Amino acid sequence: IRATPEKLPSGRKTGTPAQFDMALIADRPHSLHLHTLEVAQVRAIFTLPHQFGAYSRALAYVEWFTPFKPPDPSSRMRQVSRSTRQLR
Repeated sequence: IRATPEKLPSGRKTGTPAQFDMALIADRPHSLHLHTLEVAQVRAIFTLPHQFGAYSRALAYVEWFTPFKPPDPSSRMRQVSRSTRQLR
């Protein structure tokens, strides 16, 4: 999973937009049914400063999306949208 900040143009190099990976998160580790998966977008990957103690693993800030909606009749694709409340 990646979270890459925007790179501004420098000299002859063109800039690149920020890129943030999407993730499917299983709230039940042994079940991969669609209704048990939640969608999130990784916005930052970071580590805590030493003043907060020794925590050796990277952390991620994520934005949650709404649960999957029923499939669209014409495309048969399911839709999600950014959540304005926790997982709603």
